[in-house]
Amino acid sequence: MVRDAQAVTARVQAVAPRRARRIHPETLFALVLVAPALLVVLGVYGYPAVLTLAFSVGELDLSTFNITGWVGVTHYRTAMADPAFVAVVGRTVYFAGMVVLLTLVVAFPIALLLHQRFWGRGVVRVTVLLPWAVPPVVSGVLWGQMFHAESGFINGLIRALGGAGDTVWLGDATLALHAIIVAEVWRALPFATLFLLAGLQTLPVSAFEAAAIDGASTWQRFRFLTLPLMTPILLPVAIVQFVWAMKAFDVIYVLTRGGPRMGTTTLNYLVYLQAFEQLRFGPAAATAYILSAVTIAVIAVLGYLRWRTAVHDGAAPA
Repeated sequence: MVRDAQAVTARVQAVAPRRARRIHPETLFALVLVAPALLVVLGVYGYPAVLTLAFSVGELDLSTFNITGWVGVTHYRTAMADPAFVAVVGRTVYFAGMVVLLTLVVAFPIALLLHQRFWGRGVVRVTVLLPWAVPPVVSGVLWGQMFHAESGFINGLIRALGGAGDTVWLGDATLALHAIIVAEVWRALPFATLFLLAGLQTLPVSAFEAAAIDGASTWQRFRFLTLPLMTPILLPVAIVQFVWAMKAFDVIYVLTRGGPRMGTTTLNYLVYLQAFEQLRFGPAAATAYILSAVTIAVIAVLGYLRWRTAVHDGAAPA
């Protein structure tokens, strides 16, 4: 018994210093340094999120901007009862999906090109990053000039090639939506290209050299080495691009204001219309949370695909 008691005491004495070391002075100092930034983040993101949630389930008095009562899910029902709501949700998911797909399809070859050694590669890399430096509103104005029916560059190019060149790009709902997709892809390319290029530079060179020695062609090396190895990087880039596309506002506002006939209105732009043009803050807050729910649902699907890929590669537990 005495030996058992001594053994227990020894274990407690061995564990006690470890528990005491859990909150190290340096850790406390680091928390103190980070605390102001955390408070700013909570103020900028946390408070508006809670306030928007309150607006979505409450009745707002516009004269005092105070919540006078609680209405539950009434605003959510009102938002979803709008005949155009389902079309807006589908359009938003289609818009974001096309932006992600086209961005990756265009960015991947550019990243592969920039990964090669050639004269002037540094200048080309800087040029690819230029759209990232252009403010969204300026980007919208530039693309508006390019899609102009009479003096736009695109119609002028079509006329120079022998075509009619009289298409009203922003006057048709379908054409206008895809014009905005092109503008968003142009803005998203630098980010995707930069991250894909960084991913390409981490791939094992020895695997490609061995494949080349074994007689694998360029396409076979891309199909069976580059693409599988880059999948864990492609999916996170797709997730980030999807979130950004779901939040698109500036280019839509500058180019079409959600028209024609709401043909380019996405959920994020619908929030703006309901809140600041119709002064229906309750339905606008509900629409904002529906937008968040749709975004989270798609991210969950992409995250599941990323996890399955990691499990298949043996990088994550099943």
